[in-house]
Amino acid sequence: MQSRSLMLSLLLLGACTEGGGKDTDTDTDVIEAPPGALRAGFARRRIPAPVGIGTAGYGPTGAPKNPSPFSSIYPGTKRIHGHPELKAVALSRGPGHEVVFLRVDAVGMFSQLRNDIVARAGKALGRGLDDVVVIGATHTHSGPGSVVNTGSSGSSFFDIIADKFNPAFYERFVQAGADAVVEALTDMAPARVGFGETTCEGGHSDRRCDDGNDPYTNDRVPFVAVERDGSLDAIVLAYAVHGTMMGIGDLHLSQDVHGAIEEALEDRYDHPVDVLVLNSWGADMSPGSPQGVPTQPSASLGDFTGDYTRLREIGWVMAEAVSAAVAQVDFVDEPTIDLETHRMRIDREVIGYPDDIFESYPYGGVYCSSDNECGLPRFPDYVPTVKEDLDDKCVPFPEAFPAPSQTSTTVGRVGDFLLLTWPGEPGTLLAEELMAMVQAADDSGSPVFFVGYGQDYLGYSILEEDWWHGGYEASGALWGPRQGEYLLETIARKVDIWAGRARKEEEPARLEPFPYSLDDAWQPETALQANTVLTEVQGSYGPSDAISFEVAGQDPWLGAPLAMVVTEDGTPVLRANGQPIDSDTYTFDVELSVDPPWAKDTVDNPDGSKTTTFVRADRTFGWRFRLPVQPPVPGTAALTPGRYRIDVSVPQPTGDPVVVSSAAFEVTGS
Repeated sequence: MQSRSLMLSLLLLGACTEGGGKDTDTDTDVIEAPPGALRAGFARRRIPAPVGIGTAGYGPTGAPKNPSPFSSIYPGTKRIHGHPELKAVALSRGPGHEVVFLRVDAVGMFSQLRNDIVARAGKALGRGLDDVVVIGATHTHSGPGSVVNTGSSGSSFFDIIADKFNPAFYERFVQAGADAVVEALTDMAPARVGFGETTCEGGHSDRRCDDGNDPYTNDRVPFVAVERDGSLDAIVLAYAVHGTMMGIGDLHLSQDVHGAIEEALEDRYDHPVDVLVLNSWGADMSPGSPQGVPTQPSASLGDFTGDYTRLREIGWVMAEAVSAAVAQVDFVDEPTIDLETHRMRIDREVIGYPDDIFESYPYGGVYCSSDNECGLPRFPDYVPTVKEDLDDKCVPFPEAFPAPSQTSTTVGRVGDFLLLTWPGEPGTLLAEELMAMVQAADDSGSPVFFVGYGQDYLGYSILEEDWWHGGYEASGALWGPRQGEYLLETIARKVDIWAGRARKEEEPARLEPFPYSLDDAWQPETALQANTVLTEVQGSYGPSDAISFEVAGQDPWLGAPLAMVVTEDGTPVLRANGQPIDSDTYTFDVELSVDPPWAKDTVDNPDGSKTTTFVRADRTFGWRFRLPVQPPVPGTAALTPGRYRIDVSVPQPTGDPVVVSSAAFEVTGS
């Protein structure tokens, strides 16, 4: 579809600002002008999550106890392996012809949170961005929770999947997201883009036998490559994988699978390249167990060595496939960029259930099926059976805290791709059906760039026939057996509206951001022995050893210290892509110890109620940094023979960070 004219935009402006279509996030709407020269910008920053925060995704049942002032229902985290990040790539040919891909290490992206990021960024730039910003969650279950405000004093469904709301962390998180969008849209330089597609079987595997198609995968990897000044600068790709390998008992903050893919692909280049991996139809796709990946002797990092190695193996096979395909693309400087964000009502009535289907759940229901009959290892002769009463076995949402009654999608074109987003976790068969439907209606026959876990989160969505077989994926659809097909039909219709094949229709008004106050924000505790060495490095290490260094830092609310490998004279040691080897990458394992441990105390209030709070104390915050001399998979950061030290930059309550340096140590062997 060609970009709409200025005249058409003006004619539609009144209708668009009624709720749906064009942007309403600021008082300054976008008046579309003819597209100009292509420019691109990038941004990358930590998610400002304190170690100790609870994660999201698994549910806290059976989890180990690790109390922290930054977690409630979930155990507090204590380790980092690939610090959670926000990454943004912006492509712009001027207002009305731009997209910002924002990739977030989170279990899902919720409408209110997404709208908050968009509104803040739009306010900073003085224009609406609702049709511009495409936010996709990696679905790591080792990303921070506490960002969904249900207003519940008890435990709602969203508390169970994402821990209790923490206003102060939410404020940090959303502002960091808005800042990343603004930075990407202001870091602009002339650019060209290439569009391509490859496949990778080894990065994922089918985990759902309940659909009777075991094993079945769709291995597509569509990608957008960006170059500036004649040099590759960024790659945005989409891949279907349930992005989590670490368990809740591992107590990790981690980018998990997606970050491992990004880092491995970045290290295929001899200069910095920002890689964003967006999830697609990951509901039934577990992380893979690739075969044929080259390995080398590497130090053990305890219980997590196997998972750490498998993350790197997945990264290696994905980097092999994508880097080879990127090398073959042709670059252009006048791609069509034309997107619209649409909002959709979702509830039992609009889905159109008859009275005898999903009838007991006017506010939604989940966990209709808790079994997984296929089991592990897979049973090749398993035959799924229809469970006719499955819709009578759900846990209902209460009237006071119902399931979401609206959701959203962004659809349109970015260069060679038709683009669409899906609110939550779609299954492979469902995603394939939607893509086929959209392509069949489009004269160009363009491939689809499918962003799952995008713009909103409604749990799992699978085909209706598949839902009645039960299993884990069926249990997480908030609106029952027809949720998936209702969204499929509705999103396909929104694509038709964008393309001019269907008339505009009334849409729900944009959800307002979560309400909250910052009255009870955490005040960092006094750190004992701060900015000193607790455990020094050894004098020398061989190629199969692990280097370990521990410093006394500050309260984790101030942020995790950043360790960097430098030569004895202080020169940063670089990865293959020219970036420093630091503790936010997968080279390091970082662990926090707190002495004395955090502990709760319950006090009696004058009205007879009780309040439970954390006992404040002066504490030693020990930050241990470990890294193998050489990683288990070649081609990533490794230390060659020579003399090195570890420099740790420790955030302070006020002023600049303080650098704490290890003694010099020798790396021997080859």
